[in-house]
Amino acid sequence: MVKNKISDELIIANKELAVQNKEKEKRAAELVIANKELTFQNEEKEKRAAELIIANKELAFQNKEKEKRAAELIIANKELEQFAYIASHDLQEPLRMVASYTQLLERRYKDKLDQDANDFIQYAVDGANRMQKLINDLLDYSRTTSRGKDFTKVDISQVLGQTISNLQQLIIENNALITNEDLPELKADESQIIWVFQNLIGNAIKFKKKSEMPKIHISCKKKNKFYEFAVRDNGIGIDMQFHDRIFTIFQRLHTKEEYPGTGIGLSICKHIIERHGGKIWFESKENEGTTFYFTLKE
Repeated sequence: MVKNKISDELIIANKELAVQNKEKEKRAAELVIANKELTFQNEEKEKRAAELIIANKELAFQNKEKEKRAAELIIANKELEQFAYIASHDLQEPLRMVASYTQLLERRYKDKLDQDANDFIQYAVDGANRMQKLINDLLDYSRTTSRGKDFTKVDISQVLGQTISNLQQLIIENNALITNEDLPELKADESQIIWVFQNLIGNAIKFKKKSEMPKIHISCKKKNKFYEFAVRDNGIGIDMQFHDRIFTIFQRLHTKEEYPGTGIGLSICKHIIERHGGKIWFESKENEGTTFYFTLKE
């Protein structure tokens, strides 16, 4: 009886041991699979690490190329500004002489010759005057960087006040209304920021609708480390397809007969704003007005 009991216990123990062995074998198989997966994952990580090393090297090379290109552009821009200044400065004297003599010719001989002669003299005078204006504007453009002043703390409300004072005659003649919100103080080249406001407000008045008096509103809001200014008008508007062209030097959207100017004013504005570390753009709808935006660091 005792032997039978021991035999039964041994049978049960063997069965339990067999089950345990099967579990161990199953666990061992799972571990083999897990090790294979881990090995594969490690290989993938090593492959990915190698790819990242290659990508970082390529990125470092690209950054060096960009830095090299940026340095070349800085040098090229300085050389271009220097060339523009020298060329326009040296052209002043001979052009002044041409303008002087054509104006003298106009005063002495206008209406003393035939109509063709009157027209020819007028063409010469107009051409000389426009060339003088172009050269003066080119000088202004070249000076935005080469002759720029150090940045100091500037009250933009006072800048706007000075701008309105400078444009007083134009504002009165066109019955223009200029309003503004609170404006901040920040570090800038005061004379250049006056130039920007003067150009934007002057353009808003120049490109007014014939049926409405010009209304210009200046506002500002803080965005991160920048102030975003807006100069909004109710003028004739601008087709948005000219967004890039409008800031290009000597590009005009209208003939000189329609609106006076050389097409360099907004180029100078862009040059000034970029010198201050900001950017300038506009939003507009034809016949519904235009808003020029620009940013300046706080």
